[in-house]
Amino acid sequence: MRVMQRIALAAAVLAAAIGAYGRPAAPAAVAAIGATDTVSVAVGTVLGATIGRIVGEFEQGGVTLDRALVSQVAAKAIGGSYTGLSLEQAQLIVNGILEQMQPMVGVDSFDTASQVRFLDEAAARPGAVRTPSGVVLEVITEGEGAMPRRDDSVSVFYVGRLSDGTVFDATDDPVVFPLPDLTPGLAEGITMMRPGGKYRVTIPASQAYGEEGIPGIIPGRAALQFIVELIEVVKQQK
Repeated sequence: MRVMQRIALAAAVLAAAIGAYGRPAAPAAVAAIGATDTVSVAVGTVLGATIGRIVGEFEQGGVTLDRALVSQVAAKAIGGSYTGLSLEQAQLIVNGILEQMQPMVGVDSFDTASQVRFLDEAAARPGAVRTPSGVVLEVITEGEGAMPRRDDSVSVFYVGRLSDGTVFDATDDPVVFPLPDLTPGLAEGITMMRPGGKYRVTIPASQAYGEEGIPGIIPGRAALQFIVELIEVVKQQK
């Protein structure tokens, strides 16, 4: 859920993956998964979608990119060809850009009173429920089936907003998260949802990123609001 950290992590993963593509795959592993062409298409699809999301994050941060050139250079890197920059040079440039993108949210912290009002307004909506921890849950579309447990993973769509309406994170496709990896408030809200449903989950800062927030992304003391669609519950294997 940490947008800029996700960019940096994904970039590092891509760099490591691109370097690994020069090594031949183990035949036994390929055979176990399926035909070579199928595996190649699958890897290419995942890699391409990942690059697309990263490019989108940079563009949302105000960085102008030539998508066609990004694709061409990525293809060169995958093939082991020189792109015009060494990997070390490229990482230095990307890291510099990421540092400049940090001030995406121009507020260091929200005042407590405004966040209390935000939570109270959410709780005042018809049908909204506030839990003892302060999480507010509102059903937009009810789902069906069993609710997830705290140790399950879930497949979801979501859009996360601050109290001023700023979108700090969103998904284009369903993503899978282990509930223990989410902020306590969002995890609690999702455990009260049913698959196929869409809910509005508003969580206080104490159940999110607290007094400090995430510099450049989420202000300190920020209450967060998510529109979450629970696609599927992925049960913990026993």
